[in-house]
Amino acid sequence: MVEPAGRSRVARRRQRLRERKRVRARRTALAAGVAGLLVITGMLGTALSTSHSSARALTADGSTPAGPATSSVSGSTAGTASSAATSSTSEAAVESPSVATTSASADTKAPDSATPVPSVAHPAANPASSGPAGAGAGPVSTVDSSAPQTGPPAGRPFGGTPAVGVLFLAGSGVANHFCSASVVHSTAGNLVITAGHCVYSDGPKQNVAFAPGYHDGQTPYGTWTVTRIVVSDGWRGSHNEAEDVAFLQVAPSGSGASLESVTGADQIGFNRGFGMPVTVPAYPLGSDTPITCVAPAVKYSATQTEWDCRGYPDGTSGAPFLTDVDAGGAKGTVIGVIGGYQQGGDTPDVSYSAYFGNAVQALYQTAAAQ
Repeated sequence: MVEPAGRSRVARRRQRLRERKRVRARRTALAAGVAGLLVITGMLGTALSTSHSSARALTADGSTPAGPATSSVSGSTAGTASSAATSSTSEAAVESPSVATTSASADTKAPDSATPVPSVAHPAANPASSGPAGAGAGPVSTVDSSAPQTGPPAGRPFGGTPAVGVLFLAGSGVANHFCSASVVHSTAGNLVITAGHCVYSDGPKQNVAFAPGYHDGQTPYGTWTVTRIVVSDGWRGSHNEAEDVAFLQVAPSGSGASLESVTGADQIGFNRGFGMPVTVPAYPLGSDTPITCVAPAVKYSATQTEWDCRGYPDGTSGAPFLTDVDAGGAKGTVIGVIGGYQQGGDTPDVSYSAYFGNAVQALYQTAAAQ
C-alpha cells in the first residue's frame, strides 16, 4: 500500500508543476496581450492627435474663404442714352421775398428747407490737400489715393470752387442752405443749375438765393437773387425722375456785373455716355465746409446715372457731376447733378443723376435763350 501511495504523491507533484507552468504561461501571454493593446492604443492616440493638429493647421492657414468683396452695378452696360427732345419747359418768375415759400419735397439728398437745420460739427478744410477756394485753399479736387481703398471712395472736405455753391432762402441766412448748385456757361452769364426737386415741388420755391464758393461761413463771391426757375413740363407735371433738373436765372450784382463774370462757369455737356470718372463738389446739410470726391459715373438705366461715393447726405442734391476737370481743379463740364432716381439716392453712399440727354439739352437751350 505504501508504494502506490508514494507514486500518487509523485504524480500529484508533477501535475501541480504542470499546472503552475500553464498558469505562468497564461500570465505571460496575458501580460504580452495587455502590452500589445497599450502599444496599439498609444499609436491610435498619436494618429488622432496628428489628425486634429492638421485640421487646426488647415484652419489657421485660412481654409475658410472670406466673403466676396464685389460691387455690382444695376442696369446694363455703358452706352449712350438719348431721350427724345419732346419735353416742353415750364418757367416760373420768382415773386418778391414777401411771398410765402413753397417747400421742396423732402428726400435723402435735399431735405425740406422749412425744417430748422441742426447745428453740426464740421471738419476743418486742409489747405495742403484741398481744392481751389474763394479764400486761397490749394487747387486739388481729387481723392487722396495714398491709402488702399477696399470699397467706394469717400467725400473729403476741401476749400470749395468759385462756381459751386449753395441755395438758401433769402432772409433765413446762408448757413441754412438746403441744396447745392453750380454756375454753367450761358451768353447772359446768369445761369445756375441744380436739381428740379430742390426748387420746384407743387410750384416754384420762392425767395431763393445762391451763394457761390461758400465756405467756413464766408460768401467770397457775394449772394445772388434767383429771378426765374426753369423746369421741364415733365418735372412740373409728374415729377418725372428722368427730368429732375432745373436752371435758375439770377439777377446781376448791384454794380451790374453778371454772375459768370465774377465766378467763371462750368461748361455743360449732353449725351456723353457713361463710365467716365467725375468730380462732385457738394455741401452737406448744415455744413459750411464743402466736400469733394472722384468716382466713375456708371449706367444705372437709360435715363439714370449712378455714382458711388460715401458721405453724400442731405443737402448734396443739385451738386454737379464734373468731367474734364482742369488742372487747377476749378472748372469742368457738367454732365449731371445729384437728383433723378430716388431724388438723388436714399443713402449717403450711392447717388444718382438724370442722364443729360436730348431732353435736358432742350431745357438748357430754353433757359439760356431768355
